[in-house]
Amino acid sequence: MAAPSFSLSRTQLRWLEWLLLSALLLGLVAWASLREQPRIINTFVQDVTGWLSAPEPRDDIAIVAIDDASLQSVGRWPWRRAVHAQLIDRIAAQRPKALGVDVLFSEPDRQHPEDDAQLAQAIAQAGNVVLPVDWRMASVDIGAELPLASLRNAARQLGHVNVTVDDDGVIRRYFGAQGENTGPWPHFSIAMLCASGQSHRLCQGTRPPEPGEQWEQRSPEIFNFAKGDRPYAMYSAEDVLTGRIPEDAFRGKYVLLGATASGLGDYFASPARPSSRHIAGVELIAHALDSQLSGQHVHAASLRGNMAINLVAIVLALMAIAMLGPMAGLLAQIMVAVGLLALCLALRSWVGLQLAPGAALVGLLVIYPIWSWRRLSAAAQFLQQEMHNLRAALDTTSAPQRNGMLMDDFLERRIKAVETATDTLRQMHGFVRDTLRQIPSPTFVVDPLGMVSLHNAAADSYLHNLGMPSQGLIAIQSALNGMRLKASGQVLSFASAEQLRTLPAECEVLDREDHAWLLLAEAFRAPAPAGWLLMLVDLTELHKAQQQRDQALRFISHDFRSPQASIITLLEMYKEFPGQMSEAELHQKINRLAQQSLEMAESFVQLASAQSQAMQRQLLNLDVLLQEAVDDCWAKASEKKIQVRYLPGALEAAETDIACVGDRSLLQRCFVNLLSNAIKYSPSGTVVEAGIADDGDYWLVEVRDQGFGMTQEQLDKLFQPFHRFHQNSQPQIAGIGLGLSFVQTVVLRHQGFVRVTSEVNEGSCFSLHLPKAPGTQPELTQP
Repeated sequence: MAAPSFSLSRTQLRWLEWLLLSALLLGLVAWASLREQPRIINTFVQDVTGWLSAPEPRDDIAIVAIDDASLQSVGRWPWRRAVHAQLIDRIAAQRPKALGVDVLFSEPDRQHPEDDAQLAQAIAQAGNVVLPVDWRMASVDIGAELPLASLRNAARQLGHVNVTVDDDGVIRRYFGAQGENTGPWPHFSIAMLCASGQSHRLCQGTRPPEPGEQWEQRSPEIFNFAKGDRPYAMYSAEDVLTGRIPEDAFRGKYVLLGATASGLGDYFASPARPSSRHIAGVELIAHALDSQLSGQHVHAASLRGNMAINLVAIVLALMAIAMLGPMAGLLAQIMVAVGLLALCLALRSWVGLQLAPGAALVGLLVIYPIWSWRRLSAAAQFLQQEMHNLRAALDTTSAPQRNGMLMDDFLERRIKAVETATDTLRQMHGFVRDTLRQIPSPTFVVDPLGMVSLHNAAADSYLHNLGMPSQGLIAIQSALNGMRLKASGQVLSFASAEQLRTLPAECEVLDREDHAWLLLAEAFRAPAPAGWLLMLVDLTELHKAQQQRDQALRFISHDFRSPQASIITLLEMYKEFPGQMSEAELHQKINRLAQQSLEMAESFVQLASAQSQAMQRQLLNLDVLLQEAVDDCWAKASEKKIQVRYLPGALEAAETDIACVGDRSLLQRCFVNLLSNAIKYSPSGTVVEAGIADDGDYWLVEVRDQGFGMTQEQLDKLFQPFHRFHQNSQPQIAGIGLGLSFVQTVVLRHQGFVRVTSEVNEGSCFSLHLPKAPGTQPELTQP
C-alpha cells in the first residue's frame, strides 16, 4: 500500500509544479504583452507582415521631386519663390485634383519681397493647394509653425507633416490630427482629400485654431506602404519647369511637390524589407495618401487584444507538450508559432489590424526547454532517490548473504568513496570560489596552457572595461595584452608557460589605457606545472593621492610661503629704512601680497574640492550659468577696458533649453575661471567672446580671446597645476597656475572634455564639451 501512495503523491507533486511554472509563464507573457515587449521582435514581425501584405499602389498619385538634377539646373537651395510659383502654375495648368506643396514658407522673402505676392497669387489661382504645418519647440513648449499669412489665406487646406519615429529610428506611425485641442491640424494626406472636395471629419481649412490648453495627437495610424521601391510616378521639378512632361501627367491626380535631393528635406528609415532604404518625407505623404484614398487603414491592436491572443497561443502550446510526447510536443509548439505568425499576416491583410506577438513567440521559445528541464529534473530526482534507497538497503542488511556479498561490499565502498570525494571537492570548490569572489582586485587562475580557468567579479569588470567577453575560454595573453613594466616600458608576454614562469613575483605595470597596476604572480606548487595565480592591484588612486600630496607640499613650501616672506621683508625694510617708502605704500604692498596669498589658498582649496567633493547633480541651463559668469567678470573686464560678448551663432535660451546635468557651483566657477583667465591674459581694448553651440551629444561652450596666445609646447602642459607660461613676458599678471586645472577637473568629472586652439599673439579658444541632459533631442537645438 505504501508504494502506490508514494507514486501517486509524487505524480501530484510533479503536476502541481508544472501548473505553477505554467502560471508563472502566462503571467510573464501577459505582463510583456501589456507593455508591448519585446519590441525588437514585435517590430520585426510587423515589418515583415507589412511587406508581405503591401497593397498595390494607386495610379492617381504623382510626385514632383526637387531632386539633384533640379538643383543643378535651377540653382542652389533655397530657390526664389517665383520659381515655386512657376512650378505651381505649370502643375495647376493640367488641373490636378489637389496639389500638396511639402515646402515650408514660414518667413517672408526679404531679398525678393515681390516673390511672396507672386507665390500667393499662384496658390490662389490653383485653388486646391495644400501647405504644410511644422512644429517649433522651445524649452518644453510646442507650437505650430504656419506658412505666411498671405500664402495661408491663398491655400485651400493646411496639414501637418509630423511623423512618429520609433525607438529604433524607423518610421512606422503617424497621427491623423495633431495640434491645439481646440482644432488640431489634419495630416497632410487628409488635407489633400479635403482640398480635392471630399469631406472628412478632420478637415480644418486654413484658419488657425483658437489657443488651446494642451497639445493633442489624435487618430493614430500605421503606414501601409505600397508595393515597390518607388511605387508612384515621380517627375523632376526641372522637367516640369522646362515642359518635358506629358500634357496629362497630372490631370485628375493628386500631386505632391517636395524635396528628394541629397541633404535637402527630411529622410527617414523605412521598415525592414528586401529593398530597405531611406525614404523622403514627400514619399511618406504619398503612402499615407494612398491609404486614405483606398480606405486600407492599418491600426494597432489593443493591449488587451494582444494579451488575449498571446495567452491563447501559450495555453495551446502548454497543453500540447503536457499531453504529447517529446517529438510531438516540439512539432506542436512549432505549429502554434507558425499559426500565430499566419494569424498576424491574415489580420493585417484582411482587417488592417496589426498584432504584437513578440511575447508569445518568446514564450514558445522557452516552453520546450523548461519542459525538458523539468522532465530531466524528475528523472534525476528519481535516480537520486533510488540511490538513497540502495544505500539504505545496504546499510540495513543484517545478515549478509553468500551470493552477491562481495559485490555488495564493493559497491558500498565505491559509493562511499565517490560520495566522500564529491563532498570534499564540492567543499573545496565552494571555498575557493567564495574566496576568489571576495577578493576586490582582478584575479585570474591560469592553467598550464595559458587559459583562464577561474576569475572573480573584479576581473569581469576589468575585462568589460577593455571591451572583452568575460565568459567562455579566455587566454591570459588576450586579457593582459599590452601590459608593460612601468620602470622600463618592456611589454610583458603571457603566451607560453615559459614566459609565465619568468614573471617577477611583484612588479608595477601599465595597461593599454596607462592605468597603473601592481602585478602579483604566484605559481601553484605541485610536482607538475599546475598553473599560476595572477592578481592586479589598482595603484591609480594611490598615485593620485601621492601626486596631490606632492602638489600640496610644493604649494605650502614655496608658492604660499613666498608672499608671506615678502610681507616680513617689507616690514623689516620699513623698520630699518622708514624713509624709503611711505606708510600708505607699505600698506598697499602688504595688502597686495596678502590678497595674493588669499587668492592662492582659495584656488588651491577650489581645485582640491573639485577633485574630491561629492557633486550635487541637478538639471541646469548652461546658458543661464554662462550669463551669470559673464556678469561676475564684468567688473574685471571693465577695469582692463575689455568687452565680453557672445559668439555669433550661439544658441538663444528663448528658443532652446540648453540642459545639462551637473553641479551648479562647480560649473559656474569653471566658467568664471575660464572667462577670468581670458580677461587676465588679454591686452586692454580687446574682445573676449563666449557662447554655446550644439555639437551632437554635447553642448559646446566656447571662450575665445585676443590675448597673447600659446605655443604647442605650452599647450601640452596647459592643464598641469602650478604651471604659468607668461610669468617672464607678462610678470605683472598674478596667478599660480591652478585656474585651468580646476576647469579641466570639473569638465572631466561631468564626463566631458576640453579642446584648446591657440596662436601666439593672436589669441586662444577654449572649447568645453559637456554632455547633454538625457532626453535632449538634437533636432530641437538650432545652432
